Amino acid sequence: MGNGQQPADGGGSAASAQEPPNRAGYLTPEEQAKRKAQDDRYNEAMNSAGVKVYQQRQREDAAANAAAAGGSFVMDADAMRALQPQWQSIADKLGKAVDLGRQLSSVEKPAEDEGSTIQKKAADAHADAYVANVRAQQQYAQAYANRLRDSIAAYEKQEQAARDAVHGQGGRQ
Repeated sequence: MGNGQQPADGGGSAASAQEPPNRAGYLTPEEQAKRKAQDDRYNEAMNSAGVKVYQQRQREDAAANAAAAGGSFVMDADAMRALQPQWQSIADKLGKAVDLGRQLSSVEKPAEDEGSTIQKKAADAHADAYVANVRAQQQYAQAYANRLRDSIAAYEKQEQAARDAVHGQGGRQ
């Protein structure tokens, strides 16, 4: 009898044809319609909540991208005046490290054998890599110190222009 086969008597009664089969997992058409309606309502609610979540994410991403793309870092003049000498000191120290690193290649190999020659080449390559790395750091620090210096000068110039404008209008400072 399984798999939807008819009973051996050839057909079954008319009453059994109208009633739902008593099988595990069978859902009446009414129950199927009820569940479909529930699923549709659930999907609609989830979709509207999901849309809200995705819209919020999109707004947050747009704000983050806008800040990263066109954002700026704001520092007041006192902070710039305090940091500029520190960055200049870092740049100067790194400049000295570059000079010392360049001297590494002038160290002589200890002997004229093949091992000493290989070691000298490796040490020179290491010294070159060190100098290149420290030079890049020095250039970054110097550029930052220069930007701070230029920003301080621009700020002071703007402040002086504002003071002059106030004095020109008869104000007191």
